Amino acid sequence: MTRLTRKYEFVDQAAADAAIALLPQDEEGNPTGEHLVTILGFILLVPATYDDEGNELTPPVYSDKYAVDIYWGSEALESWEPYIVWPLPMGVHTYGSSSSRNEYEATYCGLFPESEYCNPPLPPDPEELELP
Repeated sequence: MTRLTRKYEFVDQAAADAAIALLPQDEEGNPTGEHLVTILGFILLVPATYDDEGNELTPPVYSDKYAVDIYWGSEALESWEPYIVWPLPMGVHTYGSSSSRNEYEATYCGLFPESEYCNPPLPPDPEELELP
């Protein structure tokens, strides 16, 4: 069975909630599909800074997009495709499934083959290192 981790961004919480409400659910609003929704909200991009007394020097900076991760138990719903984003694996949140992480990384590198993540620098040759 294909298990996928996908990451999505919406303009605000209301838009995310509307999309989530369209996922398969029973009459009580409980999910019935094989998916797990994790609401991340507005992700912290730059933390606040404080002086020695705890006074805020600079406020935190948050993303202007509302983030949601979904762990799909099967194929992702096509209706969610317009909201998909591809942060550097795995962004600020991941699920525990190694097969899902591996699939995300492989898909990411397929979409962005020139990214540094997919082409890490080789370690230096030990013979070229100047050791003390």
